[in-house]
Amino acid sequence: MDVIAFTVMGYIAFDNIVIGAIAGLLVGLGVFCFLPVFMQSGEDDDLENLMPADDAAPLRGFHRVAAGFALSAAGIVVFATGFGELDTLIGIPTALVAAVGVYLVAGFAMPNAQLRS
Repeated sequence: MDVIAFTVMGYIAFDNIVIGAIAGLLVGLGVFCFLPVFMQSGEDDDLENLMPADDAAPLRGFHRVAAGFALSAAGIVVFATGFGELDTLIGIPTALVAAVGVYLVAGFAMPNAQLRS
């Protein structure tokens, strides 16, 4: 649904469906990454309780929550470049740089929570 909603908003705001579709895809992938972890933790559990016991380095493996935040932020950056009337070829690299920055900061700041099997 994020792809559809952002595509419509991209068409309405910018007359460009590509910006909206890319932004919606990135935001949707981000929500797909972090939402299951947050839904699993429950009201009383912390994300630290979902962290594996043998996880010594926060970014050595795939950090699902950090990746979700990074992809969602990248989608918002792509959409924001449309408001700045920047070309898509500028918006996508800018979004990738933002995604890497958010992933690194969130990867060290938050515990690497994993889904329970």
